[in-house]
Amino acid sequence: MLVSKARRLRAEWGEFSGLHRRARALLDGSTAAILMYHRILPQERAEALAVEPGMFVTPETFEGHLSWLTGSFEILPLHEVLTRLETGRSLPVGACALSFDDGWRDNATYALPALERFSVPATVFLVAARVGSLGAFWTDDVCRIVAALDDEAQARAHERFGVSPGNSLASALVERLKAMEDGERDSFIQDLRSESDAPLAMPERELLDWNEIERMARGPVEFESHGLSHALLPGRSTAELERELADSKRLLMDHGYARRGLFAYPNGSHDSPARACVRSCGYQFALTTFRGLAGAKSDFMAVPRIGLHQDISASRAEFHRMVPGRAAPPPARRLAGLLRQRRSA
Repeated sequence: MLVSKARRLRAEWGEFSGLHRRARALLDGSTAAILMYHRILPQERAEALAVEPGMFVTPETFEGHLSWLTGSFEILPLHEVLTRLETGRSLPVGACALSFDDGWRDNATYALPALERFSVPATVFLVAARVGSLGAFWTDDVCRIVAALDDEAQARAHERFGVSPGNSLASALVERLKAMEDGERDSFIQDLRSESDAPLAMPERELLDWNEIERMARGPVEFESHGLSHALLPGRSTAELERELADSKRLLMDHGYARRGLFAYPNGSHDSPARACVRSCGYQFALTTFRGLAGAKSDFMAVPRIGLHQDISASRAEFHRMVPGRAAPPPARRLAGLLRQRRSA
């Protein structure tokens, strides 16, 4: 709570002082802010599904984002932003693009109507083999299992896994599990599930199906690849990489999508073999979850984005603090720097 309040106060100061306006000058035609979203869900629905706070914004907040974007930025299709940067063509001042990872059904329910109202283009990165399937991803399973633990089981789990009671058990476990091999991770999750009353799968479908994708594609939305199964790519064999990268692209192209040669790394994770395979499979650009602005000097196999979620972007001031980011240190830090320079002179 104190952290959230301090963050809001910093954001309000940045808006009042003009710091955010000066930061937007970074988008001078040579760079672009590529925004990254996942889910668009009402707060109560996100809580019922035990969605990680960093994975959603509410429909009301998303509408606010689009209003603020159309008022202060120039929104372009993602493929156009990347192509212009790669070929050295200038962008409009304030260039920005929107992307969504995973292909959640709520993108059609809540995001699409807002995108259409504001005439804003977006790109959704689909997990090709999961289109129309039940269930979510293992990260969501962990969050739901933890949420279903009673207080005593929660306390035991915090102690067992060395997570302090003040920190999020689900987030800590997700980060730990990302480093595990698939089989070890599955075994771990199954063991954790034995202490929980969480259902094996949610009763309704949470991911987009092909009909919903087709409806969205008739509007301002394009679809590209986020892998075949959402497997994390680092450490995979060549055959596994080709399956995730080539097979996902082929499946999407069979349905008329993935025509722009864009790929988003699951979890943003990549290594040299993964990047080489992305290129060999015919992708022109690959995007990470690493924070930053895209520019002509960007590595186009590891393009940065700006992730947005409810906790950090609900107000106009917070949004402008995140997009495109601070242009200068806060006044107190700037004053301290000047004093250090004077003492050393």
